[in-house]
Amino acid sequence: MKIEKTDVLVVGGGAAGAVAASAVLDAGKSVSVVFANGGGSEICGGAMDVMGVVPGEKPMICESYKEGISQLLAVYPDHVYGKCEEQLDKGLDALVSLAKAGGYTLHGFDGKNVWVPNMMGTFSVNAFVPEMMKDSVLEPGAEEKVLVIGVKGNVAFNAVAAAQSYQQYQKKLGGKAIYFSTEIKIGGWGDRRKISDGELADYLDTEEGLEELIGLIKTFCSNNRYQFDKILFPPALGYIHYEENLAKIKDACDCKVGEVEALGNSVTGYRFTRALYRGLEAKGANLVRGTVVKEVETTAEGVSAKCIIGLTDQLHPGKEATLESSALVLAAGGFVGGGIKARHTEVWIELLNQKLGSVVVDQLDRDAVNPKGQGFMRMGVDVADDMMVAEGQYNGRIYACGSILSHQNFASERSSVGVAVASAYKAGLQAAGK
Repeated sequence: MKIEKTDVLVVGGGAAGAVAASAVLDAGKSVSVVFANGGGSEICGGAMDVMGVVPGEKPMICESYKEGISQLLAVYPDHVYGKCEEQLDKGLDALVSLAKAGGYTLHGFDGKNVWVPNMMGTFSVNAFVPEMMKDSVLEPGAEEKVLVIGVKGNVAFNAVAAAQSYQQYQKKLGGKAIYFSTEIKIGGWGDRRKISDGELADYLDTEEGLEELIGLIKTFCSNNRYQFDKILFPPALGYIHYEENLAKIKDACDCKVGEVEALGNSVTGYRFTRALYRGLEAKGANLVRGTVVKEVETTAEGVSAKCIIGLTDQLHPGKEATLESSALVLAAGGFVGGGIKARHTEVWIELLNQKLGSVVVDQLDRDAVNPKGQGFMRMGVDVADDMMVAEGQYNGRIYACGSILSHQNFASERSSVGVAVASAYKAGLQAAGK
């Protein structure tokens, strides 16, 4: 089965794939986005990092993400930012616009990084935060009283431990808040001992669930001798009505309200990726959901991608299809998104049938949080200055972007979204030129 040809085919359903597709549409070309799921973006914390830390023996925290990129390139001149930094602003604008069109509002801070409390009891550095975390941002020097709320049975977030940790950790960042904590018992699901973030979010998307939560919080606050300036919740205030829920809680509590940042969470990832998909469809992209690209072939005239569409298991083989385009943008993620895979100790980019090397114990640093980062994380596909895959056998028809690229380490740099959108916007424009 063949599907109608589009000008550009984008493989990958995360932030990089969305921005690449947006760039193609900005260039006046048609685009199909092929993905099995949202990749790394579907399990993200919901906020956006651009450049937070320059790794090294003494890591440098970046107050300004653009100044941080300049510092990074001075230390790592081969970093992928050197190829796509000039497209960063357009890439960020594209992502923010797509998310907003899909109902997910992101806020920036005039090029500055901010610190957001997370589920682990520490603070994460970000350049953009969603509406759900805007009030959660640490305000250095602010002497405010902050209440951290947990939900009995929701073992993913320990409010008591988190509040104690925030109290100590904030001192490194100039914080002067006083943190309190409580655990509320929601009865909407009966006597169950454990409740997941997803189940909590589902319940809070109902009218009765939100009313119960607000009632419990108001009762606790009215019985407390302190007037709280800010209330922090786990990142589970709904899958669908989250911004509406947040506004109602703020109105009822008459103070700042926000979620803490997740460190890989189905609720925040679902919100983010689904908003991007709604934004892409509104802009005119063709989304080919639930599809895995198995093989890519190029000629002097274009690209064909052999795919399996639909559910695949022992009883469901899926449907075979061939997608055709003039050019392809590979935005399939890295070690997290699935674009880079291991065959025993060998590391491959399977769609390109390209071996990146081998990873053995001696190549791994025994210090899991080495300030320089783990070297193997910088493995990936090499691209030319225009983001074209450097290998010669693709007839100049395949471009790559995002965490599949080499010479970066998003984990130690806090640079994943920045690299994704800058490289994706450039790759999308170049592919559209084919």
